[in-house]
Amino acid sequence: MKAETYRDLIEWTQQLHGQLASSLEAGAADSQTGERMRALLQYLAEHERRMQQMVLRFEQQADIKVLDSWVYDHFTDNPRMRTLDAGQRLAGLDHDALCALVFDLHNDALDLYRYLQGRAETAGGRELMQDLLAMEEHETLRLAEQAQRAQDL
Repeated sequence: MKAETYRDLIEWTQQLHGQLASSLEAGAADSQTGERMRALLQYLAEHERRMQQMVLRFEQQADIKVLDSWVYDHFTDNPRMRTLDAGQRLAGLDHDALCALVFDLHNDALDLYRYLQGRAETAGGRELMQDLLAMEEHETLRLAEQAQRAQDL
């Protein structure tokens, strides 16, 4: 996806969480997945779906002028705009590899929000990036804590 406006960025973020949730759900449905890993995959998928809905609310509540502001220059060949490979299978991964993949994707979003917050030309853009950053940081921390608890069990 090529993000040109803040609206595109929000849609990219929704797609990222949605694609990750779908991949996690597919991994949980795989018959080769053990019971503990299936429970982790299901939890992570549910959390990603909730995050997808949270991001949607940002789009619904944001000022239309901010959403339609151009940020194209900041996305040209930006490695943070990586998306989940739809063909990637999660079922065969162990706990650590799965968590590394999930948190790498979340960290990409966090890095992108930090980058854009520092380059936003308007107060509205900075505020939107700060709000998205705070939500993503909080939810990623919650996700990490729950994943660690699952590992400890």
